[in-house]
Amino acid sequence: MNIPIKLAHKIQKSQIFDGNYVFIDGMSRSGKSGIAPIVSSFERVEHFKIRANFDRFLMIYASGNLTKDGFKYLFETDLILDVWFSMMGRDVNTNLHDLSSIFNSANHKEYITRMNRKDTLDTFNNVAKEIKDRKLIFPFVIDNGMTIGSFISEVNKNFKYIIVVRHPIDFVFTWFRSGRGTSLGTNPYYIKPAFTVKNFNNIPYLHLDNPEEYSKANPLEKCFLVIEKQLTGYINSNLLYSKNSCVVPFEHYINETEEYIKKFESLLDTTRTDFTKTEMAKANVPRNKDLITFSKKANMIFDNMNKIYVDRLIKLSELYESKISDFYKINLITKYPDGKFKGLSYEAFSKVSGHSLYHKGKRSTEKK
Repeated sequence: MNIPIKLAHKIQKSQIFDGNYVFIDGMSRSGKSGIAPIVSSFERVEHFKIRANFDRFLMIYASGNLTKDGFKYLFETDLILDVWFSMMGRDVNTNLHDLSSIFNSANHKEYITRMNRKDTLDTFNNVAKEIKDRKLIFPFVIDNGMTIGSFISEVNKNFKYIIVVRHPIDFVFTWFRSGRGTSLGTNPYYIKPAFTVKNFNNIPYLHLDNPEEYSKANPLEKCFLVIEKQLTGYINSNLLYSKNSCVVPFEHYINETEEYIKKFESLLDTTRTDFTKTEMAKANVPRNKDLITFSKKANMIFDNMNKIYVDRLIKLSELYESKISDFYKINLITKYPDGKFKGLSYEAFSKVSGHSLYHKGKRSTEKK
């Protein structure tokens, strides 16, 4: 039932717990899962949670179907519930193979003990005091937060951000390999909001202004079109340069892991534990630089996209290299004969670089 409201009004701000919050943010497939468990191994840091709700709130807000006040209310109250439920052992992940499972944390015994807490006002108040006294840090893994970073910080100016990005070549490659070029609006496993514009279906929120171009693109090009807009938004975000942020080019992080762990410790004002080494081994970091595989990925993409998009991808790569990281350079790739990697099958892409799989929190690579 719709009730017409004539008086001007706004949603009152919700009071989140007086703790410390870090958002490990990045586009989908940026490498956040290689960072979150390591951050969670630090002193005073709770085990991380992956919250797709934030991403969906963002997309609905960006499409015009949710107000700014509505977004902030949902964001704040989800934070309250997430922290409250974690502190009383409710709604925690216990799947052994998920990185976010409490059983993959060094503190899993404490998390299990919390299940004995009762849902009362006294418990809530005691939890609030415990969070403040212990100076607990709550890490959340989210997607695409930097596109609205300016008003996420309005919720709390003390929020910290670990912003994970990676070279556009790697983004386009992994997006296509994971089926993102055909999943939107068709795959029930992939729950990002799809939109209908005019006569065009399955349009992402970033392309509501140009649905025809997106619809005409092949699946690989669709991946590029979304990445082009999202990554440009990240590169241009002022929050990347904030004292509350740490920017992490993933290709550099996996090669120089120790350098970034020190940055995380400084950002969060905490220190690593003995379990940090265990998490590093499980994530298989550090790793060696691999220009050969990077070159193959680039050539495969170039062989299967329209030249107009190839040229735009090269420009996006040069922008990323000049603004974020030149660990890999597009002008240094090995050029293979044209057409050598022609073929749009996922299997063909997986032969160049396989999917990452996890068994009880340990990373492995799928070989095909």
